[in-house]
Amino acid sequence: MPEETLPESEEASRGVESSTVATEGDTLQSDTQPSSPRFHELDALRAVAMLLGIVLHAFLFLIPDAWPIQHPNPPGEIYWNALNVIHGFRMPVFFLLSGFFTAMLWERRGLRQLALHRAKRVALPLALCCVTVIPVNMWAYIGGDFEISSWLFYWLYGFHHLWFLWILLWLCAAFLVLARLGVQFSHPVLWWLLVPLVAAPQLLMHDFIVGPDTSDGLVSHPLVVGYYACFFFFGAFFYRRRFTMRRWWSLALLPAVLLAFPAALLLLYASVEAAWLGTLSGVFQVFYTWLMCFGLIGLFRLIASRERYWVRYVSDSSYWLYLWHLPLIVFAQRLVLTWPMNAHLKFSLICITVTALLLVSYQLGVRYTPIGTMLNGKRERPGHAPLVARE
Repeated sequence: MPEETLPESEEASRGVESSTVATEGDTLQSDTQPSSPRFHELDALRAVAMLLGIVLHAFLFLIPDAWPIQHPNPPGEIYWNALNVIHGFRMPVFFLLSGFFTAMLWERRGLRQLALHRAKRVALPLALCCVTVIPVNMWAYIGGDFEISSWLFYWLYGFHHLWFLWILLWLCAAFLVLARLGVQFSHPVLWWLLVPLVAAPQLLMHDFIVGPDTSDGLVSHPLVVGYYACFFFFGAFFYRRRFTMRRWWSLALLPAVLLAFPAALLLLYASVEAAWLGTLSGVFQVFYTWLMCFGLIGLFRLIASRERYWVRYVSDSSYWLYLWHLPLIVFAQRLVLTWPMNAHLKFSLICITVTALLLVSYQLGVRYTPIGTMLNGKRERPGHAPLVARE
């Protein structure tokens, strides 16, 4: 989405081969297709990053003290470990891809159109969600204590799961200012410094988790914004330098999962007894995040570089699914909490049911409506016109 598909989509990548900023030796293209006008693999990866948020929120009630709703018999450490695995890379990947597509839109359409696009795809949906999704989410959380008179004001206490749209708006604003000042985001050395620079905010984080803290308030925490800014602007640099995305990058997933993540998690546990080990854990967390970013780009280059209708459909729907999934998940968690059913089955049932309901609502009430046009661009019903790229 969003991610995104989320606010910026493959629509921006039309005609990318005609760009004038490519430098000799730097090419942004498939290693199997010399000139790809759309980045289907990146669109799919961004959608997966968003959909993993549904999975993550669905199992949080199975982790002790991690969620307002608590399962009476949590099933051990498996979901705590899964939370760390997903949280350590999901939003960094999203912001990296957001920066990538932001630079693409700027190059293809100019600053004014980029600003209008972000207003339409990010600012407007967030504003509408402040008076729809967030109040419903509060109702799901607090039930009978919900005050209808506060319906229009609950967003002032936090953006809930939509915090990333708020931070994305600030990063896009910073991008617009820097681009207006003449920054090209293509220096061959300077922007690489963002890779180690991520360690600075990471080492100052306070949450006991692999990955960054979460800041969902109206005033975002500077450390969190700085952390995601590194990925966002590296994504812009990544596009501007036309680096070749290689399938073999997927090999980075092996050291990420087998070395960096276990080390980060074990050292995080050990930091309870020796605080300096938390610093070492933070270093491994940064390694894990970057390895996952590059590894997943390589993996999706390998498995999702060709256009497939169903992948594009899921990518389109992922924005709507992410916007509305949380209140439905909270209602579902309350419903199944006391059912005499295995906890793993409850989690699976919640994921399947909520996703199915939102997909149906997307098809029947969003995809071909003004809401769908706002989120993803205009779509024509089959039989009326061919599927077109987002506006």
